[in-house]
Amino acid sequence: MITLDRDNTLKQINASEEVSKKLDIYVETLEKWQGFMNLVSDTTLPIVWTRHILDSAQLYKLIKNEDKIIVDFGSGSGFPGLVLAILDDKNREYHLIESDGKKCNFLNEIVKLCNLNVIVHNERIEKIKNLKPNVITARALTSLVELVKYANMYTSEKTRYIFMKGKKAPEEIKECQKQFKIEFEKINSITSPEGQILIINKVTKK
Repeated sequence: MITLDRDNTLKQINASEEVSKKLDIYVETLEKWQGFMNLVSDTTLPIVWTRHILDSAQLYKLIKNEDKIIVDFGSGSGFPGLVLAILDDKNREYHLIESDGKKCNFLNEIVKLCNLNVIVHNERIEKIKNLKPNVITARALTSLVELVKYANMYTSEKTRYIFMKGKKAPEEIKECQKQFKIEFEKINSITSPEGQILIINKVTKK
């Protein structure tokens, strides 16, 4: 089992015993499946607790008590969607959208092992209908303008977008503002000096 930075991560997120056990199951299963499919970069596997678990977990404080439905775009190996579902103590409903069938198999395995309130959709983002989330998340998926276009297909009046971005965030914001008027906040990532979390509260097309 990978243990590097485990204790520090669990301390930072104030993980309960139950959450810690589920995250251990997640990481152990990730390590096992990584042997026959590419779930994360091999270079990040030794630091999975900081690079992926803690990085995803920092979004949890941005979810409000009244939020009931969370949609995660391009969930891949479950970051941030699965981590948020493991941390959740409000019985929220999580929808993970991933077009890669093999990765969906992995996601469903974690959902089963950890008994999570998660629905995995093996489909392209634009093909999903009738979801009206309170929050939409995405990490390392595509450009901000493309994320906003996708998210606008799902949005309701009070939907917020929480997107994780890197050092190109300022450029992506400027590009997005050519097509959309966005009301947003920026928060610095706790795991990377270049990382930015964009909280988009309102979007209108220009």
